[in-house]
Amino acid sequence: MVYSVQQIKFEFISYVKEFGADFREWSVGVADDARRALFLENGVDEAGDVWLWKPALTPAAAAMIRSWLVDRHGVTNVSEGTSGAEIFLFKRLTAER
Repeated sequence: MVYSVQQIKFEFISYVKEFGADFREWSVGVADDARRALFLENGVDEAGDVWLWKPALTPAAAAMIRSWLVDRHGVTNVSEGTSGAEIFLFKRLTAER
């Protein structure tokens, strides 16, 4: 199932608020394979960190959400120069690796 831009924004905002509400503690990215980007490329701890991803309608929609989170809320962009229709968000709770 793919989600609209507004649905993803709402879910991401709700998730951030649930885990501390400081957007600057979070990272966001887009990818063709969000699972790979999260756990292999960014070293997110699947059991110890908080994370989620959603498939957007298009890569342009995912990029729009990423830009909104980065520019408006101060989330760190971890996928500079990357495209893809899946958008992911994570916050590290475990020690940096």
